[in-house]
Amino acid sequence: MLRLFIALFFGVTAGAVQATLLEPSDQKIEVWSTIPLIFASDVEEYKLVRDIFKGLHKEEQKPAKVKTLLKQVDKMKGRTTERLWRSYNTALIGHYDRLLEEQRIDSPRLSFSYDGVKPIDVPKDVDLEAQALEQLRQKEGVIGMFAFVTYTKMSLNQMRATLTLVRLKDGISKSFTVTDHLHKIASRHAQLLFDYLYRTPYPNYKNPLGDLVWVLPAPSDQGRRVSPLQARLACRSQGGGLPSVDELMLGEQAGPYHNGIVLKAGAFYHAAEEKRFLAGETMDPRGKIRLLQSDRQMARYYCIQQAPEPVPPEVPVPQKAVVESAPANKVETEPQKEG
Repeated sequence: MLRLFIALFFGVTAGAVQATLLEPSDQKIEVWSTIPLIFASDVEEYKLVRDIFKGLHKEEQKPAKVKTLLKQVDKMKGRTTERLWRSYNTALIGHYDRLLEEQRIDSPRLSFSYDGVKPIDVPKDVDLEAQALEQLRQKEGVIGMFAFVTYTKMSLNQMRATLTLVRLKDGISKSFTVTDHLHKIASRHAQLLFDYLYRTPYPNYKNPLGDLVWVLPAPSDQGRRVSPLQARLACRSQGGGLPSVDELMLGEQAGPYHNGIVLKAGAFYHAAEEKRFLAGETMDPRGKIRLLQSDRQMARYYCIQQAPEPVPPEVPVPQKAVVESAPANKVETEPQKEG
């Protein structure tokens, strides 16, 4: 089972393209209901094994007794994993259905496909599993997916589990990770999946500064305060200038992933128009914007400048065909005789 799903996952993701898991948006989604749980690691078991090796090394435990106990533990672990697998599958689908009813989703986008198989009789045979997944992959008018869960047993009776959905046609995937007690994992996954499918879609965040780009301070100025003269000189050397207070505020709001910047809370930053901007929250009645009182008032800084214009792609110059002409007939002349 594990080898099959690893092969399917990496096989379909090899040629995946950049797209959204839910496209096209007008098609229903069917997920194969067999969701295998793939064990990753066990923190407590690792600690136990270390203690066993210490005991064996100090001759405090007998190898034969340890071997017998470990065999019993393996049997119990296998039965527990099997029950956990069945419990997770039914709990995830049950919690998802409950959310559909609570939020009055009459026409759900995603459903779990048993394809005529009862939940208690879900096939475990690899060939049957592969055949069912292939049929779901080829099904017209729907987006076929399969799912699997990788989990790690943590300390304090908690688990870290990742539910991964994979689109069968091209391998595009989406994962949901939670860390919680065992009996809460399925409901947490169901909530994350439900939010991903039915939450209100918002437009992407637009760059508030248009064609302006940020420039880092000079290498020797990063992380320290400088005079306003030094800040202006550094920005001018890079073809830009100090940002206005509004631009600093917009950059702080945008953050580092949307053409913004990261400002240190409680630190002042030089701004244009002889002003300083206080980053972060403040209860100071003087506010976040202060007038520059002296050229000796130190602060950090960023620079801002116009984005360079894109370089047009080079157009290859067509080469003229060179026609070789036939060599002209050579006229041989006899050497003149002396005398």
